[in-house]
Amino acid sequence: MIKVLRKLDNCLLPRNLSEPLTPYLLLIYLPFFFVPVAFTYQNPVELLWAALATLAFLAVYFHCYWAPNNQLIHHIIAILVIGSLAALLTPTANTFFIYAGAMCSRLKSVKFAVATVFGILLWMCAVSFVFKLGIYFYVPGLAFTVIVGLMNTYQYALQQNKQALVLSRKETQRLAKVAERERIARDLHDLIGHTFSVITLKADLAGRLLDKDLAKARVEIKQLEDIARDALSQVREVVSGYRTSDLLSELANAKNVFAGVDIDFDYQFDNLDEQFIELDPVANKELAIVLRELVTNILRHAKASKVTARIKKQNEQIVLSVYDDGQGYEQGARSGFGIQGIEERVGQLNGTLQVKSGGDFNGTLSEVTLPMQKHSKAHTPEREVTHD
Repeated sequence: MIKVLRKLDNCLLPRNLSEPLTPYLLLIYLPFFFVPVAFTYQNPVELLWAALATLAFLAVYFHCYWAPNNQLIHHIIAILVIGSLAALLTPTANTFFIYAGAMCSRLKSVKFAVATVFGILLWMCAVSFVFKLGIYFYVPGLAFTVIVGLMNTYQYALQQNKQALVLSRKETQRLAKVAERERIARDLHDLIGHTFSVITLKADLAGRLLDKDLAKARVEIKQLEDIARDALSQVREVVSGYRTSDLLSELANAKNVFAGVDIDFDYQFDNLDEQFIELDPVANKELAIVLRELVTNILRHAKASKVTARIKKQNEQIVLSVYDDGQGYEQGARSGFGIQGIEERVGQLNGTLQVKSGGDFNGTLSEVTLPMQKHSKAHTPEREVTHD
């Protein structure tokens, strides 16, 4: 018996309903139409007419739950037609109009649902006037249609808003996970690319020194060990989300790295105090990561002998410029992941990246511009600090 009921339920209603029992519970109002007919009218034709009206209503009623929202208005009209014809038999046919009002809650918008409820009221008034139906038809019908129709519309709208809120939260969580994966990917790329470039250069230098100067080779190998340990620690920080970077530390690190491969490096602050950059933690961190990526690109591709970095304030913006006198590259060949990663980072902060290289331009000039934090404007002494 239970299996039969389950199969019948599968035929009558779709499986995606949030409250699968509600359609059945709403049918408790249907006897208000059929029972008075069964007790009042003894004519078999009238009973058959009432039974056919009930079966037709049930067919349309259950099909409403399968129909898309843009077709639901046709089902409501069908219920109104059934109710209008049944009204010729008994005033309790107003039950069908109440069901039509209840179905309005499933229409595509609240405004359309409310308008349809009042449209049903006009339909009932027209039927009462044309068929000269009594007060027992239209007074209860009008009252309950308004109450049931508007209450169902309100409750259904609340339910839809709740579901939308749940979906919004899930989507927010999904986007947060995607953003976190992208952050880890960018940070790992910046970190690992930079570190392995340094390790490769140090290992090559140590290999060349083994036969010439064993003491210097041991120093280079010891530095390799320190770099590897530091990289492992930073990878753990990236994955755990606690990685921090600052521009001054990265400038000092770049100076040491370039010194280890015989590249001359100096940096200077124009009309900007060194401590000023620390007042803007967002720009501080992002410029540090950008500088690390630019240093990695120079080590890998530039074959430079001199590198210069400048940090300045310009039109309420912080500008980081890095120039190397290396071989440069054509603009069409700048689609590497490093440049793309820098553009993504500065773009998220409404910043810009401009690169000059190739053609008549000697070397490569990369210029990153980020907007300044408003609270930092008062701390910008006009002086220049150079580090050779």
